[in-house]
Amino acid sequence: MSNMNIGRVHGLVLALSLAISACGGSSDSEHTFSLSANQAPSISLNGDASVQITVGSSYSDPGASAADGEDGDLSGSIRVDSTLDSDRAGSYRITYTVTDSAGASVSVTRTVEVVADSESPPIVTDPGDPEGPVVTDPGDPEVRVITHPGAPLTLSDLETLKAYVDQGKQPWKSGFDLLAGDGKARLTYNMQGPREKVSRAPHENLWPWRNDMVAIWNLSRMWYFTQDDRYAMKAREILLTWATTQTEFSGRESMLDLGDYAYMFVGGAEILRGTWPGWTEADTATVKKYFNDVLIPASAPYGEIQYGAANKGALSLVSLGLMAIYNDDIELLNKVVYQVRTLAHIGLRSSNDIGMLGDYLRDQGHAHGQLRALVMLAEALWKQGIDVYSDFDNRLLAAGEYYARVNELVPTEALPFGTTDAYYLADYTNRGWRAAGGGNLPLNQIYGAYVLRKGLQAPFIAQRRLWMPVDGNSFMFLKDTDTSKAAPGPELPIPSTTSITSGFSGIDLGGATPAGKATYHAGLGVWIVEGAGTGTWSTNDSSYFAYKAITGDSAIVAKVESVEYTHQSAQAGVMMRTSLETGAPRALMTVSATGGRAQQNMPKLQVYGGTNYGNKSFEVASSTASYWLKLERIGNVITGYVSPDGTNWAATDVGRINAPVPDTIYVGLVVSSLNNGTLNSSTFSNVEITGGDGDALIVTPAAPAALLASPGNGAVPLRWQASFGATGYTVNRSTSSGGPYTTVASGVKDRSYTDTSVTNGTTYYYTVTASNSAGTSDSSPEDSATPVRSLVNVAAGGTANDSADEPTNASRAFDKNSRTDWFYSGVSGWLQYDLGHTEVVQRYALTSSRHQDARDPKEWQFQGSNDGSTWTTLDTQSNQVFAERFEVKTYTVASPASYRYYRLNITANNGDSASTALGEFGLFASKPQ
Repeated sequence: MSNMNIGRVHGLVLALSLAISACGGSSDSEHTFSLSANQAPSISLNGDASVQITVGSSYSDPGASAADGEDGDLSGSIRVDSTLDSDRAGSYRITYTVTDSAGASVSVTRTVEVVADSESPPIVTDPGDPEGPVVTDPGDPEVRVITHPGAPLTLSDLETLKAYVDQGKQPWKSGFDLLAGDGKARLTYNMQGPREKVSRAPHENLWPWRNDMVAIWNLSRMWYFTQDDRYAMKAREILLTWATTQTEFSGRESMLDLGDYAYMFVGGAEILRGTWPGWTEADTATVKKYFNDVLIPASAPYGEIQYGAANKGALSLVSLGLMAIYNDDIELLNKVVYQVRTLAHIGLRSSNDIGMLGDYLRDQGHAHGQLRALVMLAEALWKQGIDVYSDFDNRLLAAGEYYARVNELVPTEALPFGTTDAYYLADYTNRGWRAAGGGNLPLNQIYGAYVLRKGLQAPFIAQRRLWMPVDGNSFMFLKDTDTSKAAPGPELPIPSTTSITSGFSGIDLGGATPAGKATYHAGLGVWIVEGAGTGTWSTNDSSYFAYKAITGDSAIVAKVESVEYTHQSAQAGVMMRTSLETGAPRALMTVSATGGRAQQNMPKLQVYGGTNYGNKSFEVASSTASYWLKLERIGNVITGYVSPDGTNWAATDVGRINAPVPDTIYVGLVVSSLNNGTLNSSTFSNVEITGGDGDALIVTPAAPAALLASPGNGAVPLRWQASFGATGYTVNRSTSSGGPYTTVASGVKDRSYTDTSVTNGTTYYYTVTASNSAGTSDSSPEDSATPVRSLVNVAAGGTANDSADEPTNASRAFDKNSRTDWFYSGVSGWLQYDLGHTEVVQRYALTSSRHQDARDPKEWQFQGSNDGSTWTTLDTQSNQVFAERFEVKTYTVASPASYRYYRLNITANNGDSASTALGEFGLFASKPQ
């Protein structure tokens, strides 16, 4: 049945959206059936019958669709049985079974092959949180009164959405229609749980929990949109049944599911609590207890600060943050705000100036997972009056633009970057990723946050929004206006550094001999450190250490210029330690004499993943024994970083100091010859430390490593990677690649600038230089952009029709939602729109449907008319091919004129013998800005 297509008029459209994901994404699939009375139930797979994934990766199952001639849609009654364990290689089966009211059952099965991969998930244990964990005080509470509903939607959001749906405003109405068609949004949905225990990795009762959490979200929304109490009653029943039954959510990856589904189960609970009169204070107390006792502990199962890298930790934070809001837990919420703003391996600081997040060079699916989690949390915080969107020069805007740009296949500079999972030297990812609706949830939220609220431009997100489908979830986060306000958080306690030329003390640790020393050479601006010892790796602690004792938060930065070859593993780098006793808890970041690799080591610190994460060697972007290293202490957390340039810092090691946590620790430079009895002489430049003297030689900064230009409307937004030691930047522009350039801005203090002195339609080429009192750098790499005037899609408020005289079908091409489509029986025919008034259409755009590419239009005439009878051909196209589903092709009208009616007269499709399909037909005209 999955390949049968009888047509829209006499068919029954069935859709099942499971919205299942470990690190982001959902999968919707639609099949069309023609059903006659009294036939047995039919069931078919959504998606492929055989799937292959790697060990440890997430699997988003598209599910199945079912129907019966007597009972109608049975998709919500499908029972799912799965043996899948994505953490173990093997062949697994997912079986979908449906039974009709007469007792007849049918099943289909999907095979999932889990194949071995070099990366395996950590098996982590934690002896428990430190006694009286020391986390730097985030200051006065950022939240004093929590708004309900507000995680992640407010009452104002819901009121606007309902008004748009009631008015039939697109694409909100088509998004709602997709929600209403989901089996888990219906009163006939059969609860899959509850279970006392749920586990992920290993999986146990995971699918019943997932399905019911989606149902809570869907049914609560259906209550609000329809005001039918039955939906709220069913959502309440499912939520409270789980809340009073489940006592455990375990497994190595519990936080991943909780983070993925938090906006659903918390969002549904918030809607019920904040809008349904039948909800009681006792219900609220029951759900709070469920969150507090079961789900919040499972969101951070390894203890204080023990978060997995990048997307994993971000998912922990969004889960904790949304549940803290529901639970009115101001202490937990302030802690989440503090951590998302300070933890450099999972939060907003897991990024660089051009917008790369920690997982961006891993693969685009995990990149989306990290972005979605951070943005969903930022949105929920905004609703509580906290603006983290503005942090780090609008970093989430940069992250969204970088993600959209890469996946729109625009050539984009990638810098070495990474996480505590891995350090990546280049981009070998699956650019052009279109799963999860193209990233429609986070990108729509970013657009609302920055374009609508803050008046900034997001050109690549806007470009992607032209085709991104609107589904039964994403329409909830679509906005066309937003005047809400929030305030930035308090100043962050990130320790600063200044250069140091004197004041280091020295000690030979672990029997290192002969005695070492550290000498500053003012003329060269370098430290030369000599040390012996047997090594600093693992439990070894034998080296020379040049240090300062620093109380409170602190950091040290250094570039290792060279390491003398006294042994192939001789080491030089930076170290922090809790005492000067041999074997004390400590953190080190070093490079070795053979070059090309860095080492990190955190003996006796509590590290997520244990020694496999805390102590490892990895490749860096240097063939010599030279790289930038950094250590940072904030509270009881020490973070180790590497960088190719001194500004693009990737947090690759994070450890927690267990109690008792000293106020004062020892911070400095370390050298070990690994040939005790022989001194190793290593050279460090650009050494900076908290509380330094600032007397070092100032040198001209290096050129910014990357520059990205974006094609705005009457503007070109620019972002670049900072240069170490720079105090200002100059933006240079040319209309020819390679110059000559003229200066358009100087003395820029930030790492971004928007050039508004441009003309739409002209291509501009940019470079940036960095400067300080010593001089000006060479130019950054060049990037270009062509600003364009934004035209408005005027195909709204009118009437659609087609050559089969099916206006409802035709209207799906004009609902601003590529997820729905005009599905036409025939290989040629016309599709038209009556605006109800005249417009001068300058461009038109066609978006391919989700159907087979053979159904795409291939040849057509674009026509205009003022009476609907006499047509003027404005454009003719032939041999058109859409390479992607939901691909947008835009065509310029050579001689635009004023018409009321516009028509696409299709004369051939791309080979299907029966049908033609089109996702969207846009008519674009110039309107006042």
